[in-house]
Amino acid sequence: MSIVFKARGSSSFGLLLIRLAVGIMFLVAGAHKAVDVESFITYVKSLNVLPQNMAFIFGFILPFAEIFFGALYIIGIFTPLTSLALSIMIVSFLTTSAGIQTAETYSIPVFAYHLVMLACTLTTMFGGAGVISFDAFFDRKKAKKETKKDTEQEIEKIPEPANPPPDIKDANFTDVSGSGQ
Repeated sequence: MSIVFKARGSSSFGLLLIRLAVGIMFLVAGAHKAVDVESFITYVKSLNVLPQNMAFIFGFILPFAEIFFGALYIIGIFTPLTSLALSIMIVSFLTTSAGIQTAETYSIPVFAYHLVMLACTLTTMFGGAGVISFDAFFDRKKAKKETKKDTEQEIEKIPEPANPPPDIKDANFTDVSGSGQ
């Protein structure tokens, strides 16, 4: 029954699958646009969402940003910042694709795919990359350094043994019962 009802357990493998799927989608989409940047710039200008100069800059930078952040997302490095950048891109896709219709009547609208990708990037932004990532590797190294530093500080905090006062030091405590008086 543990396969059917799994409330606890490691989510790292699921986070890896999310990162792989969304990251590959961004890599492929960015590479497709980067192959013919000029036609993509023309497409962005034709949307008439941005002024012509901004559309040119956006159309030129976007394919390479998709490739860069897609790669970072796959390997799981700087995951919260990478997820934020991808989320911002996805929100811009959502705003521009709101009026775009699909070719077939009963197919899922384009914005639904963007919503799913946005949910995935927000999940990794707030939940982290998981154990199977470079973030976890660097976090482990940092945790080891902090643990070592904390141990050294605790050793420094151990007080020196107290020396008894001189009059007690020379006292004779052989008769503890008090009957020797």
